[in-house]
Amino acid sequence: MMHQKKTRSDARRLSIVATRSVRYPGMSPSRAAGGRWRFGMMATAVLLVASVAHGQGMGLARQEVIDFSDRVVTFETSDGITIEADYYPVKVEPNKKTPVAILIHMYPADRSSWKSLVPALRKTGVAALAYDIRGKGGSNKPVDKKLKDGYDNRDPAHFKDAWKDVEAARTWLGKQENIDVGRTILIGASIGCSIALEQASLDSTIKGVVCLSPGENYMGVDSIAHIKKCSTVPILLLSPEGEFEALRNLVKASGGRAKARKYPGGREHHGTGMLEAEYGKKVRGRILRFVRKHLDIESKKKADKTKKQKAPKAS
Repeated sequence: MMHQKKTRSDARRLSIVATRSVRYPGMSPSRAAGGRWRFGMMATAVLLVASVAHGQGMGLARQEVIDFSDRVVTFETSDGITIEADYYPVKVEPNKKTPVAILIHMYPADRSSWKSLVPALRKTGVAALAYDIRGKGGSNKPVDKKLKDGYDNRDPAHFKDAWKDVEAARTWLGKQENIDVGRTILIGASIGCSIALEQASLDSTIKGVVCLSPGENYMGVDSIAHIKKCSTVPILLLSPEGEFEALRNLVKASGGRAKARKYPGGREHHGTGMLEAEYGKKVRGRILRFVRKHLDIESKKKADKTKKQKAPKAS
C-alpha cells in the first residue's frame, strides 16, 4: 500500500513538472497550455497503470505458493538418520487441507511397492507419503551407521528404533501447509505393520492403522505388546488365508478391537502382494472404506456441500 501511495505521488509530481514545461518560441500561450495539460494527463495515466500492475505483482509475490507436484523428499529422524520418501500431495483450494496416509513397506521391498495404492488414495482425497525404512533404498545415511547392513541382516537392534522414521515423517508432514497432520493414517505391510503398530502405541492421535500380512514378532518388534496399547486407535488387519493365524492372535491381544479379514492364498500374496493379486481391487476397496471412515472424509464432504448451499448467492 505504501508503494502504491508513493507511485501515485510520483505521478502527481510528474504531472506538475509537465505543466511547467518550457514553451517553444512562437508557440501561443493557449496551445502551450493545452499541450502541457495533455502531456500531464498521459504521464499520470501511465504511472497509475504501472502502480496498479506493480501492486498486483507484489500481492502475488507475497502469496504463499504451495508445491503440489509429486516429488522425492528427505527428513531427519530424532536419532540423526536421513529418510528418503516419495510425496504424493492432493491439490486443494487455498486455506484447505487434506488428510494423509503414511505408507511403510515390507521386507525386502522398498517404497515403490505402494505405487498401485497411491492413485486410489489420492482419488479419495488423501495425500500419501511412502518412505524407505532406515537402511533401505535412499534411507542409508549417515554411512558410518552401516544402516544397510542392519536392514539386510534383519538385525533386531536395527529395527527397534524404526518407529522413529514414522515419527519424523509425521513431523515433516506437519510443516506442509496443505496437510492436516491431525488426520493421519498409517498403512504398513509385513515389518511395516510392526512399525505402524508400535508408532500407534506411542501416539494415540493416529486416526487408524491398516496392516497387510502383520506378524506377531517380525525382526524382534513385539506387535502383540504394541497392539495391546492401541486402545483408542482403529486397526484393520488383512492377510492371505495361509497367514491368518497371526491375525487371530493380534485380534485377541487387542481385546477384539482390531478387525481382521482374510483372502485366498498364502505366502505368495504376502504384504503388498495382495494388492497385485486377482482380488487386489477388493483389498484396495476395503482399505479405502476404512480410510474414508476413520479420516472422516464423507462427513467433511457433506459439511462442505451444506456450507456451499447455505452461502448467500452473489447478486
